[in-house]
Amino acid sequence: MSPSQAQTFRPGTGADADPAARGQQARPFAQASQYGIQPSLTYAIVPGANASPQGPTALPACGGYLRRILIEVVGTGGTGGTFTAGGDAPVNLLSQVRLLEPNNTPIVDLSGYNLAVANIYGGYAGTPDYRTDPDYSATSPNVNFELSVPVEIDTTGRGALADLSSSSAFQLFISVASLGAVWSANPSPVPTLNISTFQDYWTLPNPVDQDGQQQATSPPFPGTIQLWSQLPNVSISSGQRVQLTRMGNMLRVVAMVFRSAGLRSETPVPNPFNLRWDDVILHNVDLQTLRKRMRELVNGLQTRDTGVYVLPYNQGISRFLGGNGISSYLPTVTATRYEISGATGGSGTVDFVINEVTSAPISGVQRTTTGGGLQYYPPAPQPAGPGTM
Repeated sequence: MSPSQAQTFRPGTGADADPAARGQQARPFAQASQYGIQPSLTYAIVPGANASPQGPTALPACGGYLRRILIEVVGTGGTGGTFTAGGDAPVNLLSQVRLLEPNNTPIVDLSGYNLAVANIYGGYAGTPDYRTDPDYSATSPNVNFELSVPVEIDTTGRGALADLSSSSAFQLFISVASLGAVWSANPSPVPTLNISTFQDYWTLPNPVDQDGQQQATSPPFPGTIQLWSQLPNVSISSGQRVQLTRMGNMLRVVAMVFRSAGLRSETPVPNPFNLRWDDVILHNVDLQTLRKRMRELVNGLQTRDTGVYVLPYNQGISRFLGGNGISSYLPTVTATRYEISGATGGSGTVDFVINEVTSAPISGVQRTTTGGGLQYYPPAPQPAGPGTM
């Protein structure tokens, strides 16, 4: 049962309940509100010998609840060039993307490539693979791609954050990579990267509709927030046990990007792949089966990138990533052991790309003060009764 259902279905409020009582229920937020989108920050950057950081820059208030930031990157005026080996281009043109709360607490803090992995396996769109976009182009050097910086968790609006005041603004930091990080042979001339950002948001509903029916004016479970972070370049070798140390919240997605000599590789991936959750072995499986399970959960995947493996806990009740409902999230406490191990074909590194969900006071300042907030648990099931589901 999804969180919205857990809020909606109560004893005596099902399909056979008293119509008068049923009419007093508030209209759900996702029905009372509407989607909106507005332009935000723009940049025109020519990559150079060093990275080009931009910001953090305050975003204009959308006047509702922030769902996500879209980052559109279009290269113009360049000629030639050869991308570096490994296939991270063109999204590695963004060396870092960081979305910050008004108090500078990171909500999303990922490299461009790891943000692309979060887009595909976060399950925020019906067809989440950015490489299937109609305008996508990876032809050097005048590339075209668009990535999403996720805030909202699912289509109920859960996790969308109030963005009502320009004096307390969210902030965006973008860094464009150096030429040498993207091209082994530089284009000449070097393209200008025209970067445009857009804010997807929910409008702010009125407390009542035109018929006088009450409406929810905020997303369900206000104070819920999802975070995306990375632990890059963690060493791994055959038989070594590698622990993910960032514990204490509900895990929604754990992605792993394995590399050898800096390039994505299958060599350092444990096979068979063993995952231990405290004293429970959740996975003891060969990589082919792990790849099959990943593919079953993603709609419209163009291809699985070499060296990328994902442990998804965000399928909810839909059997696809991004499904409504928190029943599939993996609960942890600060002492939880989350550990991978197994025989590898050689040593290398792994980037952990972590999506966690936490519940905390609504204010970002309060959230920081309390050190991460309370644990996030599914709502307690309601007792059975006439007309319930």
